[in-house]
Amino acid sequence: MIVVGGGVLGLSTALELVRRGVGDVHVIERSHPGEGSSGRSVGMVETQYFRADDIEARVYGRRYYDSVSAEHGLQFSACGYLRLGSSRTDLETFEKSVDVQRGFGVTDAYVLSADEIAGRWPQLVTDDRVGGLFGASDGHIDGYEFCTIAARLITSGGGRVSVNNELLGATLGSDGRWSLDTTRGRFEADVVVNAAGAWAARVGDLLGAPAPLHPQLHGAVTMDLRNPVEPLLPFVMDYVPDSGTDGVYFRSERAGQLIAGLHTDEGVHEPVSPDVKLRRVGDDEIERVLTLMAERLHVVDDLSVSGSWQGIYPMSPDHRPVVGRHPDQPTVVCALGTGGSGIQLAPAVGLVAAEAVLEARPTFAWSRTWAPDRLTADTPPRPIS
Repeated sequence: MIVVGGGVLGLSTALELVRRGVGDVHVIERSHPGEGSSGRSVGMVETQYFRADDIEARVYGRRYYDSVSAEHGLQFSACGYLRLGSSRTDLETFEKSVDVQRGFGVTDAYVLSADEIAGRWPQLVTDDRVGGLFGASDGHIDGYEFCTIAARLITSGGGRVSVNNELLGATLGSDGRWSLDTTRGRFEADVVVNAAGAWAARVGDLLGAPAPLHPQLHGAVTMDLRNPVEPLLPFVMDYVPDSGTDGVYFRSERAGQLIAGLHTDEGVHEPVSPDVKLRRVGDDEIERVLTLMAERLHVVDDLSVSGSWQGIYPMSPDHRPVVGRHPDQPTVVCALGTGGSGIQLAPAVGLVAAEAVLEARPTFAWSRTWAPDRLTADTPPRPIS
């Protein structure tokens, strides 16, 4: 079988298959593992969501990365994660999230009042916030490092990873097998996994398995502080899912530097071509980041922008992952559409996709909610609530 795409989703799927004893797994990657947006992510891994399925998928990912860290040396920085709330309703939602998380074994997530937040991190402005949802052991990884480790584990387990290998065409034979033409030759497979990230729509078209994606351009910014701050800030997310707008996030990289950017799980950005040239973040976006940070940090006057980069969120129309056998081509399995949550969802996506390949009993009772048959090629983006 062939996995198209060597980012976190494709490699997680391939690694899951190898671990389940599939010996003919072949990942084809147009550049190098982690060279796309997987390696440009800020790499957050956290469980501070609200729906039970969203939380369970992320709890699985958190434990997965703990295992890779313990067994294979993946660096996991447990900086903590703080999601701010601005209303009593937000706090009630946060409390429900804590209860759900405890049901999945997460014991160090809890709700903090605005005063408690200000007491822990006096750099933060909390006058206009009522509190926050905090995950103490949440943190971040380097997506590129994980991709490198996963590729190594796949090859040591008997699989194959081909680099600088772009899919050019695909033919489904009368025997039900695929012939894939690539820049490094022709390969055959019984099943193809489309895990091509921002390029998944193009790969889907080649396979006759449409993948309606809306790739969005996002960026991250590094900011240096004239006066290093202590204590270090956790990953602060001043955005609530389904709020209808984006919000700012930031965290300490070290005492004298922050990483910041804008985040959304919704369709508030125009779609871009996956071939868009990734550059430094534009001045308008940097200005918005600085404006929102000025509302949230007492030390913003000490900040100076020292660098920035861009990546792509491959959003699905309803902003949920698309994972499972494609209704038009059942020998194509989708593993795509995770938007800006690709790192933290990759382990769960890889598990669900591998189970679809093997037609195995699903681990997650809700995995059908990710199935591709809920979407069509002309599915419009979800309205902003």
